[in-house]
Amino acid sequence: MEQLDEYFTGNLCRCTGYRPILDAYRTFTSNGTSNGTSVDNNSEVVGGGCGKADCCRLMKTEGVYNNGIATTTDTTTTTTTTTHDGEWSCREGRHLHQENDFTPYDPTSELIFPPELKVRRDLDDEYLVLRGRQVTYHRPTSFTHLIHLKHLHPAAKIIVGNTEVGVETKFKQCVYPVLINPTSVKEVTQVTLTNTGVQVGAAVTLTTLQEALILHTNSLPEYQTRVFSAILEMLRWFAGKQIKNAAALGGNIMTSSPISDLNPLLMAAGATLTLNSTEGGERKVALDQHFFTAYRRNIVQPEEVLVSVHIPFTTQNEYFHGYKQSRRRDDDIAINEYFHGYKQSRRRDDDIAIVNAGCCVTFLPNTTTVSKLSMAFGGMAPTTVMALRTMKELKGRAWDASLLEEGTSLLLQDLPLAPSAPGGMIEYRRALTISFFFKFYLSVRGHLSVSVPSLVPTLTSDELEVTRVHTYKHPSSAQLYEVVPEDQPQLDPIGRPRVHTSALKQTTGEAVYVDDIPDVKDQLQAAFVLSTRPHARIISIDESRALAVEGVVAFVCHRDLTEEQNQLKFPFDDEKVFASDKVTCVGHVIGLVCAEDRKTAQTAAKLVDITYEDLPAIITIQVSIITIQDAIKAKSWWEPKTIIKGDVNKHLNNNDNNKNNDNKNNNNLILQGEMHMGGQEHFYLETNAHLATPGKEDGEMEIYSSTQNPTLTQMQTAHSLGVDANKVVCRVKRMGGGFGGKETRTIVACIPICVAARKLGRCVRVALERDEDMVMTGGRHPFFSRWKVGFTAQGVLTALDMDVYANGGHTIDLTASVLERCIFSLDSGYNLGAVRICGHACKTNLPSNTAFRAFGGPQGMLFMEDIMSRVAAYLNIDSTLIRQRNLYQTGDLTHCNQLLENCTLRRCWQEVLEQADYSTRCQRVRDFNSNNRYRKRGLAVIPVKFGIAYTALFLNQAGALVLVYADGSVLLSHGGTEMGQGLHTKMIQIASRVLQIAPEYIHIAETSTDKVPNTSPTAGSASSDLNGMAIVNACETIMCRLEPIIASNPKGTWKDWVSKAYMERISLSSTGFYKTPDLVPYNFEKNEGRIFNYFSFGAAVTETEIDCLTGDHTVLRTDIVMDVGDSLNPAIDIGQVEGAFTQGQGLYTMEELLWKEPLPRDKDFTPWRNYCIHHKEPYLQGDLELIKFLVEGAFTQGQGLYTMEELLYSPQGALLTRGPGAYKIPGFQDIPREFNVSLLRGAPNPRAVFSSKAIGEPPLCLASSVFFSIKQAIAALRSDQQQQQQQQQLSPVFRLDSPATAERIRMACQDFITAKIETSPPGSFKPWSVRV
Repeated sequence: MEQLDEYFTGNLCRCTGYRPILDAYRTFTSNGTSNGTSVDNNSEVVGGGCGKADCCRLMKTEGVYNNGIATTTDTTTTTTTTTHDGEWSCREGRHLHQENDFTPYDPTSELIFPPELKVRRDLDDEYLVLRGRQVTYHRPTSFTHLIHLKHLHPAAKIIVGNTEVGVETKFKQCVYPVLINPTSVKEVTQVTLTNTGVQVGAAVTLTTLQEALILHTNSLPEYQTRVFSAILEMLRWFAGKQIKNAAALGGNIMTSSPISDLNPLLMAAGATLTLNSTEGGERKVALDQHFFTAYRRNIVQPEEVLVSVHIPFTTQNEYFHGYKQSRRRDDDIAINEYFHGYKQSRRRDDDIAIVNAGCCVTFLPNTTTVSKLSMAFGGMAPTTVMALRTMKELKGRAWDASLLEEGTSLLLQDLPLAPSAPGGMIEYRRALTISFFFKFYLSVRGHLSVSVPSLVPTLTSDELEVTRVHTYKHPSSAQLYEVVPEDQPQLDPIGRPRVHTSALKQTTGEAVYVDDIPDVKDQLQAAFVLSTRPHARIISIDESRALAVEGVVAFVCHRDLTEEQNQLKFPFDDEKVFASDKVTCVGHVIGLVCAEDRKTAQTAAKLVDITYEDLPAIITIQVSIITIQDAIKAKSWWEPKTIIKGDVNKHLNNNDNNKNNDNKNNNNLILQGEMHMGGQEHFYLETNAHLATPGKEDGEMEIYSSTQNPTLTQMQTAHSLGVDANKVVCRVKRMGGGFGGKETRTIVACIPICVAARKLGRCVRVALERDEDMVMTGGRHPFFSRWKVGFTAQGVLTALDMDVYANGGHTIDLTASVLERCIFSLDSGYNLGAVRICGHACKTNLPSNTAFRAFGGPQGMLFMEDIMSRVAAYLNIDSTLIRQRNLYQTGDLTHCNQLLENCTLRRCWQEVLEQADYSTRCQRVRDFNSNNRYRKRGLAVIPVKFGIAYTALFLNQAGALVLVYADGSVLLSHGGTEMGQGLHTKMIQIASRVLQIAPEYIHIAETSTDKVPNTSPTAGSASSDLNGMAIVNACETIMCRLEPIIASNPKGTWKDWVSKAYMERISLSSTGFYKTPDLVPYNFEKNEGRIFNYFSFGAAVTETEIDCLTGDHTVLRTDIVMDVGDSLNPAIDIGQVEGAFTQGQGLYTMEELLWKEPLPRDKDFTPWRNYCIHHKEPYLQGDLELIKFLVEGAFTQGQGLYTMEELLYSPQGALLTRGPGAYKIPGFQDIPREFNVSLLRGAPNPRAVFSSKAIGEPPLCLASSVFFSIKQAIAALRSDQQQQQQQQQLSPVFRLDSPATAERIRMACQDFITAKIETSPPGSFKPWSVRV
């Protein structure tokens, strides 16, 4: 499993929840056995063999499998439990697959490396040179040739894995005319053991380095390899296996990144570099404070080559220990030198550091007196730096509390950060340096207590926790669902866990997406020309330079359409296909370049010259309105929406300062507060991809599109082309994820290529790069709330007055609907009493934010849950009890006056408390917190009540087309689209039940507007309900026609009946239609209407542990009980629960919209100039071009430095986080260590197909249980501080905005460290980033 974990690091697919992937691959590891059950003794994961009949894992010896443990399984229960392996134990069989269907093992089919390539070295040993139009690539084979090439081309880049230069050329448009690959030069690719250490060639990959260091740590005396152990530990978190296979140690040094993970360790260890050049010969330099001279610059001369890195041994009297390294031995006590490495990033695995450090201390023998101290830090300056003053002043001091106090003060002086320094997070980064030093201090004290016990007392238990090394534990899980009744026909698939219809094709790569469609003759590729200004008039568009590029065919813009055709009509008419007179956001589509290939189109698009005249903001004299606060100040919003129920003023009395709260026995207590919730990028795996094929007659157009909304695409294309909708066909085979991002925003990419295809009479296709997709299409809306709540002394709510603001972007798109969903869902499962909720859709100069899974619900529910947590904190009552006292039950009216029917919320709540063993674990958490000062745990229970239906009444309809062919096969079409959520699988199951045939008879080819017209978007979790009922309608029509045939031959087969019907000229095709009954549009003035068809309910318990010194957190366990009615497919439904939860976990704890301070338009680089001067870089003064280069480089680097699924924008609205290197989403190691999902039993839903319930969105909101468990852990720390430091008034009622990033967690854990960090008053500086 350790190998599997390493290879999975860096692979991203959060919508799966990761658990199924881990379970599937785990069956191939040595941790598994062949029978698919969990191992009783150690809960290790088990699985099947490799496929060979004589697989070692299938060979049993005395009841035990050779490579695992045989166990027994109880399959008599009416529920199904899966632990670890993801396979289903049910009466029908334990597996989702049938092993009998597998292709027999063929040894000739084994994937092996071609032997011929293994033995042939002649081609690799030859000098290779490749010459292109812009770049020449050299691969020398001798060291002499290598340094000669560098002498001839001093500016040449030496590359090994191209992990840095590749990024620069793609995203920074850097051009390097000469590239040199030294991987065939043995002098730079060898690892050599010397008398003093290990000499590592600069071109040695990190994987090779890792293997060599492991070899030497296992073969050499432990005391010699302590540095190696620390480097190995850091390499665990450095990057994924794929990157380590390519990236080289020398590249890590020569890029001179200020947040390199290895450079602080090498600096603290005293590593030595060997350089060589043709004229200067060999020279050796120390990797110390003099090596790095400026941001990404060092002392190596242009013509020099880094040959090798010498990593020294430690001696018998030295100790080198990596902070995350667990390798210790008894002889560690006889040492005088201690070394620790530290790193903090937004995601633990495969992420760039925010701040990192290497710390080393040497003591005089048998004393606690410091003889030498070395500390290097990354992320605190334009270069990796050493804390020189601290190192000097602490020399000769005893390692005691006074040294700690003095050291923290000195570090703050050594490592200053200006309040506007690039990267932001100023206070947090400064606090991290002290936290690292404190951890180092305690770790060393722990070793000293063993080596000189008479001088140093042992660490306390909570101090030992500070030094504890993080260890990754393989997640365990259980999935429970109700099995089908025994009398259900075996042929009936409803309620059974069936494999996704595309699973095998997707696994093997055979599934076809838009960009997989083969190229056609005369096809063109397109690339977009986008606005670089947030609000400006377009003075001119000059495409001449682009058209001059060889291979460019045309440039398309607003001039190719009439004014009416250029207007986007759907969903609203406030946006254009191409910006014509002005742009209103960065990323606004201005034009399209069409070329013979994609690279040419992308290159030419950057050559289109746009001349702008900046305009003031929408209302104010600002250049642009970016943040919600900007919009509030300018009152820039569309028409507000208000819900009023009861007399709010009667309960709140309009008090501004909680004046009624002096007496907590008062039943009219009041609290007020604010909260901000950041946005989120969809980050679907398949970016926007579209192919437009013009017809040869009648203005026809055929579109293959990655869209959730084919009808919208059809209608808008028809409008822009000036034809009727019946001339346009939109086809959707499948999408690689959508999450709402492809509901409306796909038209900004699709319609332009249709215009180009019509103009040129040729097929045009586009597949957006990840950065383009992120810039153009918007994301989840950031929200802000201001509220006042009334409640009794028992915590029962009496009134709520709230203003909610959503950052909609430059067009309204779906913002009004998202806002409505937010305020409709804001009750979050609680009876609120009197209510006044006013929602504001803010108009800003950002790309339009749009639909995202749960569509405003997560924001509203989070605000409500935050209120509940603050009320509980104020009353000093368990928040679980406060929530429980306010829960809805059947018969209650919501704040929108909708009656709750069949409300299972309290059942879900009670079952999850029992499943999670909540009471027992509450006490364990209290015990843990009382015994640990620097690590805290929190346990939170969160409910969800999620309404199912489109709030736009007309969308609650669906159609289907069922075609039965004479051979008995069935072609099924419906209005929903498949984006990986399993919709097609469920629709086949529904048709299978109604037609009473096996699912294998039924096929869904695609979703197409020429099969089912006027489709609603696949969104809102309603697609199974709507399309499923339409399919039932169509299939029942066919079955009615077949009734006489079946009655005449009841023992016949389906094929017999169909054949007979065909021969008797009975129609075997039928359309189906369904509209949701009983819905009544909501009336805001009267607060009445039936908005939702029904509600989905659920509850979750999550336990989280935080590191109070760094802000890091670990989700220890999550239990979920979800009401899905009678599940159509438990396998898919549980997968949806887990995937939604993981996506929500990213939303609430990692993904944040930040907006970085802009590059001034007048090219005033004073902030950066001052910053560089402050860090003693005087040669930068006055050198404007160099400063500009540094700014741009730092801005781009900052994307990776300080983000974890965090969207960075400048205040002018330019998105800076444009890919996975910058935008961090949850990875495999972020999911709960224990993840248990149970589907509520015995809760049929009479208002949906076959008594099922929607599942796609509601579980996402349960991920806020992670957020509130974190908040509870912070509250435990603050309570400790309140008791221990009476002078520090830490209110139990505190604000924590979402997402709960490491920065927010750490800075909320106020302690003696944060007290030392000075903050600059707002308005006294220009911040690097702002919150939108």
